[in-house]
Amino acid sequence: MACSTHRFSLWWHILNGCAALMFFLPLAVSANDTTSSMTLSSSCPSSSPANTTEWSRADILDLILSSDVEKTDPFLAQTVAELKRRGAHRCWHKHSSFLNHLTSVHQILKLWLPGSNGDVIARVGLLHSAYSNSYVNLALFNPNDFSERERVRDLIGVEAEKVVYLFCVIDRQTIVVDTLLKNGVIPAEGLDVPHIRDKTKTVHLDAEMLWLLVVFTMADISDQYFGWWEDLFGGSMQGFGGSSLKNDAGPDPNALWPGLSRPGLWVSHVSELGAVARSYNANSHTLPPVFDNCTRVLLLEHENEARNLYWQVITDTVSSDETIIEVLQQCIRLNPWVFEPRIMLAQKLLQANMFEEAQAEAERALELEELWGFPWDKRLGFEAWVAWTRVLHQRAEEKLPWPKSSWEVINFGLVK
Repeated sequence: MACSTHRFSLWWHILNGCAALMFFLPLAVSANDTTSSMTLSSSCPSSSPANTTEWSRADILDLILSSDVEKTDPFLAQTVAELKRRGAHRCWHKHSSFLNHLTSVHQILKLWLPGSNGDVIARVGLLHSAYSNSYVNLALFNPNDFSERERVRDLIGVEAEKVVYLFCVIDRQTIVVDTLLKNGVIPAEGLDVPHIRDKTKTVHLDAEMLWLLVVFTMADISDQYFGWWEDLFGGSMQGFGGSSLKNDAGPDPNALWPGLSRPGLWVSHVSELGAVARSYNANSHTLPPVFDNCTRVLLLEHENEARNLYWQVITDTVSSDETIIEVLQQCIRLNPWVFEPRIMLAQKLLQANMFEEAQAEAERALELEELWGFPWDKRLGFEAWVAWTRVLHQRAEEKLPWPKSSWEVINFGLVK
């Protein structure tokens, strides 16, 4: 009985801690933000700890897989420790915990923009909702308390904290979707937008800041969006705006989480944002490597058809192996930008002793995994997808026939 009481008390403490974090904190303008507009650069301040090692994308991917990403950023370990101290690991966020979402966005941005030039935007990703914002009312730090803002500056640097604060006083939906995505371009002169916490002020966002906001939004949406959103809002991207497909049932606030957890229809939306990011002085910026460095746009209709074909295979509604191969090939033709259909196809090709074709699909899957850093099909973690792809690639490369025994399959694992 004592054990049961202790267990109840522990969970009551955890739930209360999470509830306290979710209390909405209104943002006030501090003494440091008294001007009617602000223009922020994305360069690292001289006071930031030096990050002298230039990490390649392959290096960063390996550090993600080994949970050693803090080696790439001197800010990361202390910031994650502070997030845990404030209970971010206890709070739900879409398909995972709030801590997982914050660290995942940081990892994606580090992978997309390797080297010191991507440090500030990655740190912004790590604390992007720390003061709450126009999308969520989770506040881990009190923006009205000068000492709290100082603490955030200590954690991620002065420049990154300015951007985190800025993202919490603007309406990101209006700027990113209703203006930039609608017009398809980042204006060279920037934008003047309302300060959502002080109606007497406007905020000036220069073109550099708008570019940063778009790239960050690409990572933010990609990490958290999955099929349950469509059940909840009654169609694709209904919670984010932009191009969308509505379902017949309409919004359902009673939709059971996580539902079937099929992949969400977010890829076309992110490809459109990539095209907007590319419109800003593309020659002088490292762009996210996805969609051929943001040069290609996926049609929503193609994404939807490809997702449906993929899900037919997953749910065993396609019977013969030959038909499964054909369905997956058509899925890839429609949406060549995600790796999971290629992994499925590589396995079926291996089972048909089509080793060269299987190796080609596994190699392309590995390339895409290095570009994304997270899964489209979020039923499994990214590390699991990569590990399985490497198993398939090795077997295809060594022309090893598929096992006849289930025990042999379950004992896969060691990859040279």
